Amino acid sequence: MTNSSNQESSGGSHDSGGQGQPILPEKTPWIAISLVLLATFLAYSGTLWFKFVYDDRGQILANVQVHAWRYAPHYFFEPVWSFAYPGILGNYYRPIFLLYLLLNYKIFGPYAAGWHLLSVAAQMGVTYLVYVLTRRLTGDSRTALIAALIFGVDPVHIESVAWVSGVTDPLLALFLLPSFLCYLNAREQGPRSRAWLACSLVLYALAMLSKETALILPIIIVAYEWLWTESSRPSCSFRKVTERTWACVVRVSPFVLLTFVYLAVRWHVIKGLGHTMVPLSVSTIVFTWPQLLLFYLRHLVWPFNLSVFYDVPYIKTPELVSFFLPLAALASIGFLVWILVRRLGRESSKDMRVALFASVWILVPFVPLLDLSVLPVGEIAHDRYLYLTSIGFSLLLAMAFRLIPSRKVSDWGLPAFQTALVLVLALVLGISTAFQDRYWANDITLYTRGVERTPQNKLARTNLANALGEKGRYGEALALYREVLAQDPNFWLAIYNTAYTSYRMGRLQEAEKYFERAIAVNGVDSDEYFYLGLTWLKLGNTNGAEKAVRHALKLQPSGLAYHFALGMILKLKGDIPGALAQFQEELKNFPGETGAEQQIEAIKIQTEKASRN
Repeated sequence: MTNSSNQESSGGSHDSGGQGQPILPEKTPWIAISLVLLATFLAYSGTLWFKFVYDDRGQILANVQVHAWRYAPHYFFEPVWSFAYPGILGNYYRPIFLLYLLLNYKIFGPYAAGWHLLSVAAQMGVTYLVYVLTRRLTGDSRTALIAALIFGVDPVHIESVAWVSGVTDPLLALFLLPSFLCYLNAREQGPRSRAWLACSLVLYALAMLSKETALILPIIIVAYEWLWTESSRPSCSFRKVTERTWACVVRVSPFVLLTFVYLAVRWHVIKGLGHTMVPLSVSTIVFTWPQLLLFYLRHLVWPFNLSVFYDVPYIKTPELVSFFLPLAALASIGFLVWILVRRLGRESSKDMRVALFASVWILVPFVPLLDLSVLPVGEIAHDRYLYLTSIGFSLLLAMAFRLIPSRKVSDWGLPAFQTALVLVLALVLGISTAFQDRYWANDITLYTRGVERTPQNKLARTNLANALGEKGRYGEALALYREVLAQDPNFWLAIYNTAYTSYRMGRLQEAEKYFERAIAVNGVDSDEYFYLGLTWLKLGNTNGAEKAVRHALKLQPSGLAYHFALGMILKLKGDIPGALAQFQEELKNFPGETGAEQQIEAIKIQTEKASRN
């Protein structure tokens, strides 16, 4: 337990139940936190049998850049999706995440079970850090255990744990929380403070390089400093504010400087701090905020009926149902939280500080999400965006539980009624997690769930059609594409995938028509040119095929099978040296590619025979 002499600086210990219960025996927290981690593992253990879904296959299985060490230096100089869209400016600069993918691929290869095991382990690691953070702030093991248990089994984390590529949030938390804890040590350790500060800054850098949401840490530090710094002149309010402000500036300045360094590097790599995905007016963005924030808070409190897609529309004009009622609901929630904070403040001023700090932690992670223009259409609401927010929510909810009166005390010194309520809540959340994560088992179940939850979502129906097509259910896939195109004739994904499905079915004239239509709508994707070239090749148009595949290579020089296809086209046209060069380039990009090896060997044999004759 934390000594009482450290209560003011690190949170201190208290008895929020007010009943004079004995504290937990010294060894009990280790047993209890082990049980919390076991509960977390059991809640998510079903994911170990899940497959790669959603972006996993494109970002992991088909991404040669996370298969070989020689690509690792590129992670620090290119956006995440540069391997697929080198000519398109992206918003994701996450080199540590790419290193994580590389290490995983080297260990587990294309077998999903190992990847899922590490995702669950990451969730368990963050759960333990939530326990450490809460105990550090409150000085109370029981509150820390409750917060960790709620966080560990919360269904709102399903997207971040069950989806392999969703590990970015647990990954950044594994760096962000220790960075903040090291900062707290630096604040208190005197002669050793520089070492702790350096450690905190290194971890903060790793967090930012894992996911850009880590940029919230300086705000978290300012909130902590403002709440915990005492003025030496309590009688003078102006000087008190000045001293607190100066203390905040001094403490946070190293983190702000490091943030500017990161932003400069990010600007250099992605050619800006961020790029607009959907042109939106400032008024539309602001009018959408209340409904979106209410959606998030509702999912924090009621994490059920979850999906990978949600219909949260843009609000262009402020109306009663879409703007004013959500705004009023947010104000009411804020008022209720303030009442809770005041109630906790009756126990001790420290409790009020921690509760206010937890409230700030709930709100701050929403800041990077407020610019809705950098998020794709239909993607402004995802449960993974609540990962960091749920840390503050778990802390605040744990403190609220300690307010529940409980006269009976168990043999371990735990309030019996409080414990029973916590265990019931954890059981409900854990079982809900174990059942709700099932829709992440494979692409068909994932997108079927998305269509059920959001029937008008074009992306959900298109992705379901893609998954059906991959299973050979072409008729069902084409029917879904037609539905989407009837809703939006210019929806590029549906146009392109109609073309690709037609190509796989051997309907070459139909494939040609839709590939050309896809290029007319959005001519920056290399695959549409590549498969148009293959379609023309099968139709006997070798000149057109060569032109299309060369354009695909211009857009994506390392595209899978691009050089091989061009080599085959050149071989058909009698350009053997050109074909050989293309096969060799394919083998250079994809070592061990048997098709290229066989063609190179065949050309060598053919050349040797010709020289003998």
